[in-house]
Amino acid sequence: MKKTPIIPFLALVMFFTLGQQSFAQISVGAKGGLNVSNLSGVNDIEGLESNALVGFHLGGFVTFNLGRNFAIQPELLFSTQGAKWEGFGESENLKLNYFNIPVMVKFLTNSGFYLEAGPQLGLRTGDVTFDDEDISDEFESSDVSACFGLGFQPTKSPFGIGARYNIGLGTVSELEDFDEETVDVKNGVFQLSLYWRFLGGGKLKASHKATKMPKTVL
Repeated sequence: MKKTPIIPFLALVMFFTLGQQSFAQISVGAKGGLNVSNLSGVNDIEGLESNALVGFHLGGFVTFNLGRNFAIQPELLFSTQGAKWEGFGESENLKLNYFNIPVMVKFLTNSGFYLEAGPQLGLRTGDVTFDDEDISDEFESSDVSACFGLGFQPTKSPFGIGARYNIGLGTVSELEDFDEETVDVKNGVFQLSLYWRFLGGGKLKASHKATKMPKTVL
C-alpha cells in the first residue's frame, strides 16, 4: 500500500497557522452537518456497484484573516464516510471513519458569500468491517483530498452555511476484478455544513489611523 506524505502536510498546516503580524483578526467556531459519500473505482468491477452513503461530520475551525477579502481556515473534523456496496445478491454498508484536517483558503465578499479551496489530510480511525469480517488491513490509515466549496457567513452574524466537495487524491484501497487487474478505490464526499462562530469574527480592519495635521496658528 502507498504511504501518505503526512509530515509535509502537517508542515504546511503549521506554516499557515503560525501567529504572524498580518493575522490581525482571528475567529474560532464549531461546525457540523451532513455527509454524502461514495468510493470511486468500485463500479469498474463487474457485478459490484457502489452507491452513496449518508453520514455526518462534526468539529471546529480557526479562521485567520489575511486581509479584507482573504482568510486561511484550518479545521479538525470527525467524519463518517464510506459507501453502500451492492452485488451478487447482497447489499451492505462499508463505513470509514476519519479525523480530517482541511486547510482552506477563502475568498470573502462584502456581502458574506465566500469561495474556498484547499488540501485535506484524513486519518482513519476504528475498524473497517464488511460481511462480518475485519478488513482494516485492506485500507490505508490515511488519505489526502482536494476540497472545493462555497457558502454564506455574514460578518455581523455568528452563524453561517457552507457546501463542500472533497475529491480523494490518494488510493484508500486496491481491489482486483475478475481479470486480476487492480482497481484503485478513492474517497469522494459532499458536505453540507452549519457554522457557529463563538469567538472573534469580521474581516481584517485597517491597523493604522489617519494622522491629522496640526493646525498652524498665525
